[in-house]
Amino acid sequence: MSLKISLGGDLVQYLGVYGLLKALDEESIENVEFHCSGFSCIPLIIWKSNKQIAYNIICNMWDDALKLFKEVSKPSLEDMSKSIFLLYKLQKKVNKEDSRKKLSEFVQKWIPSVDITQEDNIKVHAFNISNNVDEILTGNSQEILMKALPYPFAFTPIDSYLSLSWVFGIPQGDVIIYIDWLKPFKPQKATDYLLMATCARTSKIIEITSKNAQTVLRVELSNSNDIASIVRKFYIVGKELTKMNFNSKN
Repeated sequence: MSLKISLGGDLVQYLGVYGLLKALDEESIENVEFHCSGFSCIPLIIWKSNKQIAYNIICNMWDDALKLFKEVSKPSLEDMSKSIFLLYKLQKKVNKEDSRKKLSEFVQKWIPSVDITQEDNIKVHAFNISNNVDEILTGNSQEILMKALPYPFAFTPIDSYLSLSWVFGIPQGDVIIYIDWLKPFKPQKATDYLLMATCARTSKIIEITSKNAQTVLRVELSNSNDIASIVRKFYIVGKELTKMNFNSKN
């Protein structure tokens, strides 16, 4: 029976999940099933394609990711609210086809084209707004990520899919690993309250999901702009995980 590790993905900093994969690989941890959503799916797919060059790809894409996903590149409610407020004001001027094109260009540039099958240990979750369900996607990795990455305000749903991270926060699993970024914040604008309500709902869902997990590991960020530092944080969490007794699962 595989150990199910579930990852959050509402921040671009989840590209640092590479560090977790590196830590597990060094300890030859096998029979692990990764359930990802949003940005955490990117390092998993790159690792599947070629783990030897995965770190270089992630480091090289980092600046592009910060620019394209700037609304979710700063783990702070205050900073995120400012970005969302600006997007809201410009919403009528935003060409939604253009935003889809930019997302497609990013995916085509950085994400290797590989097949994700039902037998793979990578389970990419996305939310289907037509059926209101969490789905695990299979098929071409680039096409899958086009459905798993969109989030409200910045990107419209693609083929009726958007990031599960913005709906359920994180998939269920034996081990839950996520970035703990929510800090106290005094709302001032309507968009502040909207964002806080959304995050509060998601946090509550994560809390409920966490109760069903064997272990919950939180990643604390001190520098959200340094990808090497973020990777290191996930690496440390991965090493912590390898010291736990999950032998019955392997």
